[in-house]
Amino acid sequence: MQRSVPPLVRRLPGANAFTRHIIILLTLVILLLGSALGGRLLGVFAQSPCAKGDASYSVRFGDTLSAIAMRYRTTWQRLATYNHIANANLIFPGQQVCIPGKASRGGTGGSGSPGGPRQDFVSLARQDALNVGFSPNVFVRQINQESGFNPSAISPAGALGIAQFEPATAASLGVNPWDPVQSLQGASRLMASYIRQFGGDIAKALAAYNAGPGAVQRAVMIGGTSWRAFLPAETQNYIRVILG
Repeated sequence: MQRSVPPLVRRLPGANAFTRHIIILLTLVILLLGSALGGRLLGVFAQSPCAKGDASYSVRFGDTLSAIAMRYRTTWQRLATYNHIANANLIFPGQQVCIPGKASRGGTGGSGSPGGPRQDFVSLARQDALNVGFSPNVFVRQINQESGFNPSAISPAGALGIAQFEPATAASLGVNPWDPVQSLQGASRLMASYIRQFGGDIAKALAAYNAGPGAVQRAVMIGGTSWRAFLPAETQNYIRVILG
């Protein structure tokens, strides 16, 4: 059966030749771009063979280079350079990341900061709180209450990571909830915004973090100065544990 030729093609002399020329031109452009960018694209996946004394980490779903670096008490910049990773935002499940010898020993309980990764997260939380003008001691107690500084924590309600963000909250803050570095920064910024929203009242800011700002506003509207009594029992306990 003969195929019908679209009217526009029938009206264009040499249409088939023109189409072939376009295809050839596009192919040449793709080949040229591949030659120019191929090395850079391969650099995303390239990695150094792990040297003797190095650790080898297999990337899992949700991992980020900064989280891996925190786990081994090194920097993401060092890991990116050491593994020839051109784009630190592009690592993939199953990819092997070599940890330089000194960092890998620190990550397995050898030399490094006392207390291991958890203590590193505590130090990071304190600095993030200072950066936004929030009490470091309160912020540390808050994150301890949220997750015990466990970056892999998942609550029964579906809150994720060290700061126990709901996925929508993490997305609104532009953070990966599984990345403890991003999450602690996001949590400190969120707390600072709630403190401003509620006129410097840290208890109300904590309640907003736990139950949402709408719940705090309703409690204040109903209870006035006795607003805490009109919060969910979980939120009342949350404030009590953190502030004493």
